[in-house]
Amino acid sequence: MTVWEEKFLRFAAERWVFQGTDPHDFKPRVLVLAFGEDFISSKLQKHKHFGALYTGYIGDRLIGYMRVPPGTVILEGIMRSLVFTRVDTVIGLGTCGGLQAEIECGDIVVADSAKAGDCLSLHYGFRYGDVIPADGALTDSLAGFLERRGQKVFRGPIVTTGAVFRETDELISSWQRDGLLGVELEAASQFALAHYMGMKTTMALLVTDSPVRNQVADILRGPARERFVAGILEYISSPSLP
Repeated sequence: MTVWEEKFLRFAAERWVFQGTDPHDFKPRVLVLAFGEDFISSKLQKHKHFGALYTGYIGDRLIGYMRVPPGTVILEGIMRSLVFTRVDTVIGLGTCGGLQAEIECGDIVVADSAKAGDCLSLHYGFRYGDVIPADGALTDSLAGFLERRGQKVFRGPIVTTGAVFRETDELISSWQRDGLLGVELEAASQFALAHYMGMKTTMALLVTDSPVRNQVADILRGPARERFVAGILEYISSPSLP
């Protein structure tokens, strides 16, 4: 890390992420990042703010949590600032478009890897088009837990795009042929940052649309969202989380 990079990172962590609170007082080992949709903040007990991040209990487990806007700019600042904390595991929650015909709206995709179609991962050791792995044990643990709970789960590779409105028919067809399960905006960046920082990571995604079926469903207001959230909460509070 260059002198300027270290200086700028400390400034961002102190002023923007932790906003004057001491990051060393941020005690959780597990951080949950919810992209776009606020999945679990209302479920946290005894929550406490640490600037942009906050903590709370799910059952007996203390976790960190933040709702992150779609995209990667804020994600980079949050992830890099974790170097001043105890966090060693990052779980992403989000939504995706299903890329295989058998994947329906309301299903869950747990990503074991993400093809880099973003720009941020290029700065953290990967090239455009590389498939960036998540942590295998964490991914298997999460997917297996949700499956045993009776939820319909697909586990495998996805693709991260940097241009949500340029998912052309040609791109969608190529992603489908390559066996990618879903398309979203952050996973490759999250996985690349976790590799750079030596952290475990995975991502669970609720399927809200299907480019290959040309379908969009109002999943985020119905029972599929509730089942997704309930499954994530049970996993976080269980001994299954490594």
